[in-house]
Amino acid sequence: MSVLHPDLDLAQRAADGDNAAWREIYTQSRDRLFALLVYHIGNREEAMDVLQETYLAAVKGLSQYKGTGSLESWLCGIALRRARDWKRRMLRKFKKTDSMEDAHPVEEIIPQPDPEEKRRLHAALNTLPERQRSAVLLHEWLGYSFGEIGEILGISEATARVHSFRARETLRGLLGEDSVGKMKSDAISEETGLL
Repeated sequence: MSVLHPDLDLAQRAADGDNAAWREIYTQSRDRLFALLVYHIGNREEAMDVLQETYLAAVKGLSQYKGTGSLESWLCGIALRRARDWKRRMLRKFKKTDSMEDAHPVEEIIPQPDPEEKRRLHAALNTLPERQRSAVLLHEWLGYSFGEIGEILGISEATARVHSFRARETLRGLLGEDSVGKMKSDAISEETGLL
């Protein structure tokens, strides 16, 4: 028998129309979801739009949250799906226009104090398979547990741990031992103030 998460009560109150519950959900989750979306989308304005789409989808589908994991993990899964949808739309738009002039450019992946470090981190992250990239971002940069990452990505906790470990090892090889931790700290504190 699985134990229900304490967020279930909050979600049920929000589903019943309790505005204070929705404010609490939004306040608790917006910074980490926004940081995740800025990384995946690369553009702060587009990330804000996708964040709004995420919350709209959550409003419509809150009854699907069953309380087996945190509400934020559930929202993160929605945000990642919305980010993938956004990327597909941009790809279709790119194919349609045959140029990225009309599409939205990727402006900022993870803002860095040093533009060269930002470029190196972006390039290194883009060499990773999507699951590894997501796992390391969620764990190392946003502080999710491996259990939560497993829920978000639809994989086991052990697999989430392996993806994150392999991604971090690859990044260390590409960026150097000290660079990964420094970039992690700079990226999160600069972008969201989480650290």
